[in-house]
Amino acid sequence: MRTTWPPLDTHAHIDVVIPAIDLLELRAVVFAASRSLAESRQAISRQPKDLLTVWGLGLHPGVRTALDGFDPDEFSALLDRTAYVGEVGLDGKVKSRLTQQRTLLSSVLTMLQERPRMTSLHSYGATKELIEELERTPIKGTVLHWWQGDRATTERAVELGAYFSVNAAGLRRGEASGAIPLDRLLLETDHPNGNRASPAPRQPGHVSDVEAALADRYDLTSAALRERTWRNLRRLVDDAGCGHLLPTRVRSILKAVHQDDG
Repeated sequence: MRTTWPPLDTHAHIDVVIPAIDLLELRAVVFAASRSLAESRQAISRQPKDLLTVWGLGLHPGVRTALDGFDPDEFSALLDRTAYVGEVGLDGKVKSRLTQQRTLLSSVLTMLQERPRMTSLHSYGATKELIEELERTPIKGTVLHWWQGDRATTERAVELGAYFSVNAAGLRRGEASGAIPLDRLLLETDHPNGNRASPAPRQPGHVSDVEAALADRYDLTSAALRERTWRNLRRLVDDAGCGHLLPTRVRSILKAVHQDDG
């Protein structure tokens, strides 16, 4: 039985020109979220050489140029090349853009119904609106990134089968993480924003402070909490059926999770 697991960071932002060796030196599996189709194009093109980094396809709802530059045909083509969509969703900072955001998110969710992926969803200032979209167009593989919904909205998300990725900043702000079941829990840094006040090194994959805090909350050791997040990822990937698109080394880790489950 495997007794040690690499750190797992399911949402971070990484410069797409960073050398591959620097990513390996993180000694962590990191899901790297993109903000636009232009960034996604660069990120996904380097996927074959990055062994522990999963590059995402993103359309950040808070980035106006990303929204205005959305091309559904290009998004669809890139979707065939990655197991990870992130980040997409809704952002309520500018209410006047919510109609455009919802239209584009509906298009993305429709594609994901046909080709499920692990999907990291942004919902700042629009948690209820996001859940409404997921109820209207449900998908497999949903991960609610830096979730700030109230308990009732969190329970609606759980009923929809959503997972939740938690970072250090989210814990400090007292979000409704107490309503998140252990079997839906994942960890993230949201580097460089969600880990601004974390202990050094503040880098993608460094989730030890979040692990320690959540292990205490769930009455587990940090090692047991990490193993649980890997089991949760395994279940999510299996449900979405996107494991064949993950880097080979990440697939091998998930295979070991299968073996440990017996």
